[in-house]
Amino acid sequence: MAQLNTDHYFYVGKSRIYFGNYVGAIENFNIVIKLKPYLPEPYFYRAVAKYYLEDYRGAKEDLDKAISIKPFYPEAYMERGMANHELGDLKAAIADYDKAIQLDNDNAAIYNNRGIAKVSMDSIDSGIADYTKAIELDPTMANAYLNRSSAKQMKGDLDGAIADCNKAIHLRPHFASAWLMRGIAKFEKEDYAGALKDYDICIRLDSKMAQAFVNRGIVKHKLGDPEGAIIDYDMAIKLNPNIAVAWLNRGIARETLGRPGAKQDYAMAKQLDPRFAEQERRYEEEQRRQQQQYYASAGSSSSQKKSQQQGKQTAQAGSTQQQNTAAKVDSTSTKSSVQAGNTLAAADSTSNKSKATGPYTRKRRRRLIVVDDEGDVKETEITDGKVQNRNVIIKLEPDFSISMFHKDSVDYDKLQYYSMTIDALNQKNHNDPFLVITNKPARDNDWRMQQYRDRIALETAILQTNPKDERAYLNRAIYYALDNKFNEAIQNYDKVISQDSHNLLAYFGRATARMQMTDYIQSLNTLPEPETINLGGKNAASQNNKPKTQEQILDYEKVIKDYETVIYMNPKFIFAWFNMANTKVKKKDYYSALDDYSKAIKLEPDFAEAYFNRGLTRIYLNDIDGGALDLSKAGELGIDEAYSIIKQYCN
Repeated sequence: MAQLNTDHYFYVGKSRIYFGNYVGAIENFNIVIKLKPYLPEPYFYRAVAKYYLEDYRGAKEDLDKAISIKPFYPEAYMERGMANHELGDLKAAIADYDKAIQLDNDNAAIYNNRGIAKVSMDSIDSGIADYTKAIELDPTMANAYLNRSSAKQMKGDLDGAIADCNKAIHLRPHFASAWLMRGIAKFEKEDYAGALKDYDICIRLDSKMAQAFVNRGIVKHKLGDPEGAIIDYDMAIKLNPNIAVAWLNRGIARETLGRPGAKQDYAMAKQLDPRFAEQERRYEEEQRRQQQQYYASAGSSSSQKKSQQQGKQTAQAGSTQQQNTAAKVDSTSTKSSVQAGNTLAAADSTSNKSKATGPYTRKRRRRLIVVDDEGDVKETEITDGKVQNRNVIIKLEPDFSISMFHKDSVDYDKLQYYSMTIDALNQKNHNDPFLVITNKPARDNDWRMQQYRDRIALETAILQTNPKDERAYLNRAIYYALDNKFNEAIQNYDKVISQDSHNLLAYFGRATARMQMTDYIQSLNTLPEPETINLGGKNAASQNNKPKTQEQILDYEKVIKDYETVIYMNPKFIFAWFNMANTKVKKKDYYSALDDYSKAIKLEPDFAEAYFNRGLTRIYLNDIDGGALDLSKAGELGIDEAYSIIKQYCN
């Protein structure tokens, strides 16, 4: 009777997926997998939850396991095909769909998904055949009609595309994407009034669909309302700042109206999509040409009237050139918008992803180790269980240190790590409250700080009676560190080590106190950010009069040496491996840090913080797949922030 009811956890996990609690579902399936790793279904449903969290690599890994246990599992092949598609491996996706169809040839959803993959590979006729098969199997599948409409648009069959959209709208009148797709088809037929009406309805049904605002802005621009277009582009950018075509078209509209900001919009469009670099170059050349004409026209006062006339003609010519160029680029951006709209319909999603590629993305990844401080971080309320959509501050999980037990020092949502060394100290000293090793900082308050000071006073009184009491020095060092008196803590740890050179906790505590001291000083804004630290070099000698940097205050080698001593005494002390890896990251010794995180994970396979930090470090070093899988494991073990980072930096 005392055994866990795995069926209960399994069905609760499935229910949580249904209600959108994907993180909670993963927790339930973890329990089932731990107890019954030979069942394929928990791996499958955990993969589904990860897929909804946009952790596609983690989902694929679970599906591989499910299929290895149960090779005849059509749902698993279909789900893996979807994960492969999201990861850009379309051939693998189609192979998975083929296998799923062999096992279940009456499943309309599989044909529909295979059609999406084929169209993405430009096999449009084959894709249309799959959509048609899906419709034959399920005539009520609105998505299949919409996807077939998208494929027909690509072939130029606009009437057929509109007919399929009409069918999808008939089946689902509140299907915003169907109105968007029909608007795109009408736009291509130059039925601008009809397109505008469809976009209006689409936005009324889903006011957060950024692509609809982009497309409506294009229509307004075509109808001679660039001011109205700018309002729509503004809204699209507010909803999704990564849609390059919105920045491009807003720049065109601003240039048409002679408003400021066009150059900045073109620059942003180019940054998001290098294909739009030409528009920025054209704008800069036009501005330079007009400036040269202006200075040339002001050359002599005797020909001022003539120069003014020339300037007027030049301005008119420039205006004509600008309008012609804008119309040309507007046509190009419309095609890009149509393509984005088709992708949206194929995915049946209201959220579009415009991926930043190249140096810009790599530059952002290179900032992961410290913090992603691009703009103010605002907490986003999540009501649909998709925690990956939260705004999070991205930084390493902090070091573990010795602390007094309190409710703030334990994260009950994650696995707690047991330390035999700390447990032995608690039993030896009869500590109450007992000591723990945690990386969750306590919320400082007067009551808690007074507790620490009372303990310091007690240990001081003991030392007055017995100045060689090693235990009292160790306890006082711990409480000094908790009271943010790091120099005093280090001095007391030194005392312990001088009396007992084999005291593992003294070396560990001294190392963490040295790191905490630097972090504490930095939190008071008395040190520069790690990105701007002066690492010395040729000019180091000439900077003696400048404020000390973190490198000068903290000798990382002393910290690492203490951790190495701890590991020499106890190679299985995972917290020393983890903290030493964090120190090496701050020292910019990334590859050695990866080795230390890996050692900690080998000793503790469920070490969530080590997976998280190793994942960030791998992404920083451009190992995106490895980093994403590590973050997936960290998310699986309870660090929800991992899913936000996977979405932003890995997908």
